[in-house]
Amino acid sequence: MTRHLKVQQSGSAYFISPDAQAPDWLEKIAFDPAELARAGHIQGQASGRAQAWFFSLNDTAMVLRHYQRGGLPAHFSADRYLWLGLTRSRPWRELNVLNRLRALNLPVPLPLGGRVERTQFFYTADIVTEQIPASATLAERITQGWNDWAALGQRLRDFHAVGAGHADLNVRNILIDEQAKIWLIDWDRGHMGAGRQQQKTSLKRLRRSLAREPALDAAAQKGWRALERAYQAF
Repeated sequence: MTRHLKVQQSGSAYFISPDAQAPDWLEKIAFDPAELARAGHIQGQASGRAQAWFFSLNDTAMVLRHYQRGGLPAHFSADRYLWLGLTRSRPWRELNVLNRLRALNLPVPLPLGGRVERTQFFYTADIVTEQIPASATLAERITQGWNDWAALGQRLRDFHAVGAGHADLNVRNILIDEQAKIWLIDWDRGHMGAGRQQQKTSLKRLRRSLAREPALDAAAQKGWRALERAYQAF
């Protein structure tokens, strides 16, 4: 499925775009948070295992995410990865997964492009996707009174039914928009062809994520069984 990704190289940088050629303005500006800030395009910022900047260009709301390591590897290098070829880089793989999921009409962000900056044996990387309009994280929605756990179970079932495996399913990688549509974001290290055991592990990861915050855990204790019943329908 990688045939749908196109590449432009500029020095040590590779710009990856899905399907259509990435426009010049995306290549030059969208991967540089400092330049975006100087031009007044930055609208917000988030931090976590990956840094993210929310910005708008050409009337399109986007998210720039810089790939960062988590866990033990982060102690050795915050954001450098071993170079094993462009098609094995983080943005290439994530863009490819997003393309495949969107072709299956599953709600994931529209991929716009990726950048890989190579330095000898290592690389750093970024990805740009469209923002999900009028959305909030699952954690935020729960605090606002959301309790449609069956809908969440059905949505996760939809993804797992096609073999999608999300590597970090948690309360902040699930978005719910104003129409109550549920989206899954941040597909770094995600892949297709995930087995049932891996998918069950992903659900357990989500439950642990909820359990870390008392208010979310209390809501999950009331609603998790409804999620499981809806999920087990496939």
